[in-house]
Amino acid sequence: MRMPTHPVVLPDELPCPVEAAARIIGRKWTLQIVHRLLNASNKRFCELQEELGGVNPGTLTSRLKMLEDEGLVMREQVSSIPPHVEYSLTDKGRELAPVIAEISDWSQRWVCNEEEKAAEKQLRTA
Repeated sequence: MRMPTHPVVLPDELPCPVEAAARIIGRKWTLQIVHRLLNASNKRFCELQEELGGVNPGTLTSRLKMLEDEGLVMREQVSSIPPHVEYSLTDKGRELAPVIAEISDWSQRWVCNEEEKAAEKQLRTA
């Protein structure tokens, strides 16, 4: 019997859907970019950079390119004076809205409240 020359992928060895999604949305600034684009029809690069605060322009460019390659973001060259680029979410990108809402709810329940409690405790002991 002839053996295959490439490894056979068994169902248990297939990548987990969470791992596959995390490779895209788990990168720094990615969810924040999608979140900002959910709240607007189109945004210019400089608007995103301003809203995100400390993001490096190179990092923002890289994340937007990756999101565009993954089909989550659409980049549109606007030929006005001066010409500029606008970014918006595709249907695939907009489908992340409930995911971001759940993350926000979870954070409010477990992260933000814990940070507030720690800050209050620190104030009482000061």
